[in-house]
Amino acid sequence: MEIVLINPRLKTWSPNVYVPLGLAYVAAVLEQAGHRVKIVDLNAQRVSAAELDRRLACADIIGITGMITEYDEVVRLVGMVKQVNPAARVVLGGPLATTFPHELLRASPADFIVTGEGEKTIVHLVAAMEHGGNFDSIGGIVFKAGSEVVTTGPAGPITDLDTVPLPARHLLDMKRYLKDHFASFGMKVKGLNKVRSTNLISSRGCPYSCTFCFKGMWGHKWRGRTPENIIGEMEQLYRSYGVNGFFFTDDTFVLNRERVFELCRRLKEKGLPVVWYCNGRVNLMTRELLQAMGDAGCRGIAYGLESGNQQVLDSIKKDVTLDQVRRAINWTKEAGINTTGYFMIGLPGETRATINETLAFARELALDFYGFSLLTPLPGTELYDSALKAGLISRYRSLREWSLHVNANLTRDCSDGELAAFGQQAFKEFFLQKRFGKNYFLNLGFLKEDARILFSLRNREQARELLARAKGIIGRSKSPK
Repeated sequence: MEIVLINPRLKTWSPNVYVPLGLAYVAAVLEQAGHRVKIVDLNAQRVSAAELDRRLACADIIGITGMITEYDEVVRLVGMVKQVNPAARVVLGGPLATTFPHELLRASPADFIVTGEGEKTIVHLVAAMEHGGNFDSIGGIVFKAGSEVVTTGPAGPITDLDTVPLPARHLLDMKRYLKDHFASFGMKVKGLNKVRSTNLISSRGCPYSCTFCFKGMWGHKWRGRTPENIIGEMEQLYRSYGVNGFFFTDDTFVLNRERVFELCRRLKEKGLPVVWYCNGRVNLMTRELLQAMGDAGCRGIAYGLESGNQQVLDSIKKDVTLDQVRRAINWTKEAGINTTGYFMIGLPGETRATINETLAFARELALDFYGFSLLTPLPGTELYDSALKAGLISRYRSLREWSLHVNANLTRDCSDGELAAFGQQAFKEFFLQKRFGKNYFLNLGFLKEDARILFSLRNREQARELLARAKGIIGRSKSPK
């Protein structure tokens, strides 16, 4: 079968572009099954309407992924695809399709939805399309049968991730994705003349129960690739593309500490001249683990810290304490590892006082990089369901970028304007006034990406936001210290 997979353009002003690993994994299993696959990543390259039409015209199956913020864009793409190639079957997957399968089938002429983890499901689905099989027996899909929408039972998780082939990066123009992503976090990596980095993932699932976290794709059960399998991918990327920097995007990379220790030991044995970055969780870190990670090339760890108020943390089931945060950050710095902390403003029940506590806590920690976002209850999460039931939000599909906009207000005493002002205050203090804020926009490599994104934006509001932020940073760079 001729299959084209599409990654829609994300609504973001970030100049960083990452490999769409979900599509690359799907492409890999489809190639393994004997199909001819192409990937069109609209987020990484400008493709004219005529060129896109040409690529879609001969496809038997067209797959489209999407984040929860891309509802309108995905619906638009499905309509466009069906106009160009009415005979093609359109399959939607990813977080958006998993969250809103019935709505998407009603709102668009898509034929099938693949929910959750898709590698096994898509192979069975394409085989059924090719050979006229029974769709009812395939777990993890939603599809139209006449005027009805049929939902099959859930597909079981892939228990052994080592059995999944490595992402089909050869179908992408990899030079568009390789850059010094560490620099966007204000990091200058010592020991390497030039960093060429990319993203990869070593595990799926998370057993924790944070109310704001979406678990629809990979579930609560954690599954990890073996150190041998991970290093095999790193070596392949090093040999094939000269990659010497890796961003692990796992939600809970450090859940199995013994796996991380073993990975670090093997990396040191291999002697690969590489550095890496991962997500951590403060209650899982130890001084010994962090020292081993630093010795094996870990140069940055991001922690989801969320709030500086313990009652707020408890209310969102974060299952960490402020003292654990302080210890983990101190140990990370001791190990010589760059520290990033992500916070949310406007968590359920927050007040002006608790938000100010979070800002004060962020100052106390003296992190190397800060990220602040305005809370958005994502569909498919416990937080969204409880807010919807309490009448605090109305059901919505189109979300604006939550680092910029108030999509929902769950605080006790803040107006939307006050909440937005807190977000702007955090952005100015913890981003604009830090050296990485200027580096993020004024680095020549990133300026090229900024221009590319600016000219490819469909939305005037996005363009204004990008220009306003760049202008603010330039203005700050001229100000006296």
